This record gives sequence, C-alpha cells and structure tokens, in this order.
Amino acid sequence: MDYMWKTSFVCTTLVVLALVAADVVRGEGDFIIVKRFPKKRVPRQAGGPVAQQISSKKKPEIYALDIKSSVTSRYAETVVTSRLANKADEAREAVFELSLPKTAFISNFSLTIDNETYYGEVKGKERAEKEYKKAVSKGQTAGKVSATPKRENKFKVSVNVAAHNKVTFNLTYEELLQRRLGSYELVLSIRPQQVVRHLKIDVRIIETRDIVLLEVPNIRRSITENTYGSGQLEGVEISRMSPNRAHIQYRPTDIDQMRMSPSGINGDFLVRYDVKRDLSVGDIQIVNGYFVHYFAPSGLPVVPKNIVFIIDKSGSMSGTKIRQTKKAMNTILKDLRDHDRFNVMPFSYSSEVWRPNEMVLATKENVESARTYVRRRIDANGGTNINQAILDAAALLRRVTDDQPNGPRSASLIIFLTDGLPSVGESNTRNIMVNVKNAIRDQFSLFCLGFGRDVDFPFLEKMALENRGLARRIYEDSDAALQLKGFYDEVATPLLFDVQMRYPTNLVTDLTPVDFNTYFDGSELVVAGKVSNEVGQTLDVTVVGDTVDSQLTLEKEVNVSAPHKALLNRQAVGDFTQRLWAYLTIKHYLKQRLIATPEEKANLTAKALELSLKYNFVTPLTSMIVVKPEDKEVAEEEKEKEEADEEQPPPPGATMGSATSGPVFASAGGLRIPVPIGKSGGIPSLSGIRSRRPQAPRPRPSFSHSVDGDPHFILDMPSLNATLCFDINGEAGDVMNLLRDHGIVVNARVVAAKRVPDGKLKLPTYFGELSIVVGATRIRVTPYKIIILGRDHSHDLVIPWGKRAKLIRGPVDIDVRRRRMSIRHVGSGVEFMVLQHPVKADHPIKPDYLGFYVQNGKGLSKNVHGLIGQFHNGIATLHIDDKPPEGSVRKARIHIKDRKVEVHEKERRNHLINKRVQCWLAPNNADQLIDGNWRDYLVPELFSMDNTQVAGDAIL
Repeated sequence: MDYMWKTSFVCTTLVVLALVAADVVRGEGDFIIVKRFPKKRVPRQAGGPVAQQISSKKKPEIYALDIKSSVTSRYAETVVTSRLANKADEAREAVFELSLPKTAFISNFSLTIDNETYYGEVKGKERAEKEYKKAVSKGQTAGKVSATPKRENKFKVSVNVAAHNKVTFNLTYEELLQRRLGSYELVLSIRPQQVVRHLKIDVRIIETRDIVLLEVPNIRRSITENTYGSGQLEGVEISRMSPNRAHIQYRPTDIDQMRMSPSGINGDFLVRYDVKRDLSVGDIQIVNGYFVHYFAPSGLPVVPKNIVFIIDKSGSMSGTKIRQTKKAMNTILKDLRDHDRFNVMPFSYSSEVWRPNEMVLATKENVESARTYVRRRIDANGGTNINQAILDAAALLRRVTDDQPNGPRSASLIIFLTDGLPSVGESNTRNIMVNVKNAIRDQFSLFCLGFGRDVDFPFLEKMALENRGLARRIYEDSDAALQLKGFYDEVATPLLFDVQMRYPTNLVTDLTPVDFNTYFDGSELVVAGKVSNEVGQTLDVTVVGDTVDSQLTLEKEVNVSAPHKALLNRQAVGDFTQRLWAYLTIKHYLKQRLIATPEEKANLTAKALELSLKYNFVTPLTSMIVVKPEDKEVAEEEKEKEEADEEQPPPPGATMGSATSGPVFASAGGLRIPVPIGKSGGIPSLSGIRSRRPQAPRPRPSFSHSVDGDPHFILDMPSLNATLCFDINGEAGDVMNLLRDHGIVVNARVVAAKRVPDGKLKLPTYFGELSIVVGATRIRVTPYKIIILGRDHSHDLVIPWGKRAKLIRGPVDIDVRRRRMSIRHVGSGVEFMVLQHPVKADHPIKPDYLGFYVQNGKGLSKNVHGLIGQFHNGIATLHIDDKPPEGSVRKARIHIKDRKVEVHEKERRNHLINKRVQCWLAPNNADQLIDGNWRDYLVPELFSMDNTQVAGDAIL
C-alpha cells in the first residue's frame, strides 16, 4: 500500500506556477519547475488502478506559516516558510501564494514533498526555456511562469499532495528598503486565506545609527487603510536590545486571527522605522571590499519649485479616472507652499492652460482659483495629444528660468498624467521622446504617471528616464486619488538639486550612479561600489549639491579598517554590502536598457545577466527552475573509484560517530526548515542549487597546497618548480591555523590514532575537524557532517556526507559530492577542497579524518599566512646534491627568506588525485622552513580569528 499511494502521487503530480510582476519590462522573470521521474517510478496512465483524482472539497490545511525578515542597514532578506498537511483520504491540491514587494528579487525557492526536497536554480531565460521544452517533449510534468503588470509581484505554486501527506514551501527574497516620506517600510504579506495554528512573524533590524522611529501599525488590508499608521498592532512584541537594534515578533492565536475575519488574516504586516539624521555626508558602510553610501541629510532649507501639472482629459479618462484625478488635485494644490510657482494644463486634442503664459505663485487666492478650475472646467472628452502637451509645459517652465536668471534657485518639475496612447498629432512614440528631450534640454525633471491598464507604461518610463525623472503606475481602484497624492508628497519638498557624490577614482570602482538631479525631503540617495585593495585606513568622501541660496559641500574621512560592530552581528545579513551592490547594479542596468542603443543594450543585458546568475537573483533576464536529478546521476557517482582500500564509506543504514539520524534541519537566510534524510542516512539531492552563472568545467590548477593523512603537508611552489612536504606532530585537541587572509580563516583540530602502530614510537595524529570562514560564511566540517553555521544552533544548516548537494551562501558556492566538498568564493575564484576519509570501524589504528586542499589560490592576497598560506607567495631556491650513492636518498638544500633548510626526497600520497608524488621533505616539524615555530600556529578555539581578518581592507 505504501508503494501504491506514492506511485499514485507521482501519477498525479501537477505543478502550476504564476508570478505576476509589477512595473517591469514585458517578458518579466520566469519561474519554472520541472519534475523528472526516475526510471523505476514511471507514472501510470490516467485512470489506472492506483490513480487518484484531485478533490476540491477541502484544501490542505496550512498548519504552520513562518515569516522571518532580517534587515541590515536597510537591506532586507525575507524567508517565508509555509507547511501544509493533506488530512484527506485522497489527493488534494496545495497552493502557496505570496505577494512580494515590487522591488524585490527572489533569490531562493524550495519545496519538500513526498520526502524529497527540490531546490531552485537560476538560469538565463533561453537556457531555462530549452529545459522546459525538453521536459515537455519527454512527457515530464513542467510548469512555467506567466507575467503581467500588476501592483505587486505575486508568486504562486500549486502542487498535488497525496493523501495524509505534507508539503513545505520555502521562498527567499531580497530588497532594499526605500525611504519615503521620512521612514522605511517593511511590508510582509499575510494572506493564507485560513486560520493558521502556528503563525509567526519575526523581524530583526540592525542599523549603524540609532533607531528613532519604530512602529508596527494595524494590519493593512488595502493601500487606503493605515497608510500613515493608525494605532499599534495588538499583540506585537517589540524588543530594543540596543539603540540601533530592534526585534519584532508577532504570534497571533487562532482567536486573534478570527477576530480579523472568519478566514483569518488577509493583509500586510508593516514595520516602519527611521534612524537618526544630521547634516553630514551620511552613512558609509564597508564590508568585505564592498561599500554602500546612504545620504539623507536633515536641517536643509526647502528649495522653491516650479511645477506644471499636465492632466489627460481625453475620453478614456471619463468616469472613475477623472473623478479620482480631480479629488487628488484638490488636495495637492492645497499643499503647495507660498514660494512655489505652478500652473495646470489639461489636454486632449490640444493643451489648455489655466493661466496662459505665466507661472503663478501659490498664494491662497491662486490656489483656490486653480482648485475651482480643476473642479468645474476639466471634463473628459477628445483624443490624446501627448507630444504637444509636454512641449507646451516645457516652454511654460522655460519662461520662468529665462525671465529670472538671477532669481532664487528653484527646482522645475513636470508631473504628467495620462491613461492611454498618443492618438492625435505626433503619434510615433520614438519621435515624441526625441521632441520631449530636445524641449526639456536636461533643465527640468519629468515625472510620468500611467493611469490604468491600457497605458503604454514602457513608453512613459523611457521618457521619464531620459528627462531626469521617473515613472509610476496608478491603478484604477477606489484608492487612485490616494496613490496620486502619495506620489506628489514624495516630490513635494526638494532640498537639494544637482547632487554629486564623489570618491577617489583610483580607490573606488564599479560604482552605481553617483549623480542625482534632486534630493527630496523624506527620501534617501544610495550609492554602492567596490573598494580597491590599495586603499589605506581612510577613504575620502565628498557630497556636493545646490541649496536654495548656495552650494553645499560635505566632506568626511571614512574609516575602512573595520566595519561598524553592528554589521558583524551574527544576525546581520551576510555580505550585505556585496549583495546590495549587485542588487543596485542590476537595477541600474535594467533601467539603462530602456533608453540604450541596440549595441549598448546588448552590453547592458550581458552585464545584468551575469550578475543575476552570479547572485542567484530572479530578474527579467533569468528564470528559476527546480529540477529533481535523475537516478542516472546517482548511479554514475556510485561508480567513482575508491581512494583507498582501507577507506570505505559506511554501508547503507549505518552511521558514523555522532552522525545525525532522523530529519536534518537546513536553513535559508536563517530560517529553519526540515530536509528529510533518506534510508541511507543521506540528504536528498540538492543539485537544484547551482552556481549563479553557466560554467564550463574548470581545469585543474597548476599548483595546490594540501594537508592530509598523518598529517602530511604537500606544497607546490611555482617559484621553486618543485614540491615541498613536511609533517607536524601535534597532540590530540591542538587547533592549528592552516590559512589566514583578509576575510578567510581555515583552522584544523588534531585527533589521535587509536594506538601506536607496531614498530613506531609515537602515536600518529590526523585532522578530525576543520573550520572554514569566508567572509560572513562559517563552515564546520567533521568526518560525519558539514555544518553551515547560522545565527545560532537552531539555524544551522546540516549536510551529511555521502550524496550530492549544491548550495549558495552569500558569495560562497558549496558543492558536496559524496566524499568531496568544494568551497568556492564566486568573486575571487579562491577554491578549497575537503576530503572525507571514513575508515572501516574495525581498523586498528586510523580514526575517521579529513584532508584539506587549496584548489585555486590565485585570489589570495600577498598577506596570506598560516601553515599552508605562507607558501602561496613564497620565493625559494632549491640546490640538489650530486647523485647519491646507490641505495641512498637524494638530498638538497632549500633557501627560503634568510633561512637554509636541509631536505631529502620522499614520496607522499596525494589523495585528491589518488597518486603518490615525489616531494622534498623538511624534517623536525618543518623547522626553519616555516616562519617561527609550529607552536606559533596554535589557536585556542576552532573558530579563533581576529576581527581584522574578517573586516580588513582587502577582503574578498
């Protein structure tokens, strides 16, 4: 019976995906799931004896919903885990649906069903499309995303769940919280459409400045509700561990959820906060060679603005659209400041002007007159002459600047609202864009508001980007007036214009945009980039901008020797500056594609695609797929040659030492999710998680450093054109530093043999435990399991040896293949290899142990050190003695630094290539070969390291 229901589940597995994207280029990012059936589980024909039909009588119950969000210096990583149970006696469809913020990038997805976990892999759209078509052609079950413009990204997965079975969905997305109207807003969607027994929201905020505003308003059911905060959410717990940290928890009971509606919570959980401000150059955070600069000064005088409101009054605006527009304009005009100049220009076949040939001051009388004009004189009818309307507005604004060349400084804006396509006059959008650009001449900012579904939003977006502005969609809902007013509030108070953020050109590279037209009150300007290894202890940063009456210059020397201590907190988002840089750079490339020439567009596309793949982001250029590898791959791995006769993997069902039995808990972004273990004690294949760019097989490097066996150090020195080797005879429990560089530390703990071998005088030793730290990623390796450390033990990711697993943690790719694990830093290419050596349980001497190899060290710095690391850049000469007498070993002398070392030829086994190699052995624990004494490399703990090793100025 167990086999029958599992087979029937396979027969009826159906995966349906939908991702609805907002404000993006047509053909937005795809998400594909492909399920490959192994040969031994071929699905039967529909209607067979064990086929089950999907019932719609009762949906599977969501028995747990866990949302965790970590915000580190405005950059948020959110992990949503939904667990569902089908308690029925027949298969049912389980649905995971989530509304995402418009600016978020999905970075990970997995689902666990039928005791198997499938992980997401981001690929280029074309490659993913080929896999999708190939799967369909083979009759495999496959699902593909559809994308249409909406207010928010909607992610949806449907999958059939067998009777009395469970499914777990896990989604991770990342975003930069944008400051609007004086605060950051984290929005977490809670719409399970049922009461959830175990519902928990956990938000942690870590900032480098004091948090001065923190509120959690009531659940927002729509954008019109609680937009500016209306009371504190009942039952929320807010903890302030320090002035710059906050922890928010919300665990509503069944009764709490039913009070909101019979079907539970249906809305957005909001966290609003802001940090302390002053008139300064802002916050600059530097971590692991990447920096982010936040600029949002306070205490500046308001710059007067010249603003023309262009309102489409064509026939398509009739009804709700024109009523909502009038309602919004009634409030907007009332909010103008006395020193502002304005005009109102409705248009259809041609443009009209409330006050022809002038820009009037926003006096009380003028404002009331304009409100009356909007209320009584603007009615929807006629065609849409977009070209003429914007040209007339530009000419009107130019009169202000031309007539008052010595007048007070001001910011000139055009706010253009339309709901349709050009139908009168010039109708070619390309020609309109050229005409508008020539008319504005980079003197004004054009903000385009696209009203409704029929508007050509890409056209408006391109036109705004070319003219120092931005575009925003306005949706034809009951809250349209509030959307219009909300947008105006964001641009209503200019404080600076022509803002330039400057950094030393020889020390900072790969910058995101550094010039900004206007800084508006309540917003924030953000720049990210890379810091050169040549930078000293400080970095000079300058911000220049024009105020109402002068030019403002702000300067600061930023300490780059170590990041703010808050960013070293284990609960901070790992390598957030690097991921934020990638996030902003991709966003910039995608925007620039809209207005680029064909040649430029191809280059920008290639750059954006490369970064999207590298950082595992689902963007308009990539698709995410989830693939179950076929059994053939496992069979091929089983054919790999054993490395040694006495070193055998444990038989199926056996455990080694303290190997974990039962479920293993994995973590994505700090969220604990179960990853089931198969009968052999291994983890299901994680091959869905791959490196972020398509890769050709990497050639074996021409040199490597390693330590393996008893413990034998084998070192290839390119300058020596020879291989060195030495042994270190420590004691059980000793922890030795193997490698130490900026951002990288590798330590190893010694374990002893079971007894002294016959004919030997000393107990052999091996390395039984390794710690590997790359940036914020910390890995503990034993002969029994691999542990990717989380914020605490409950968030650790545990991977048993024995099967295939690929995963990404920050900029680090981890690939486990039976008894080998590679750890590669994507940016620098530095790559390590760890070998597991499980020994037969009845072996009289050897314990289970590990080997460590530097596969690729070209990205290591000149300052790398440690028992292995010091030889990476070492320079030495070798002087070989004349041919020795027959039966004697060859001897030589190595000159390294100012030392001379007597060595002799020896043969050592390289376990990585499974061969014995010739090397020159330095005796006496490498005395004189290594810097100092071997005991100088002992450290007190497995993860012992100085902060400077994590936060140096030459970090990867």
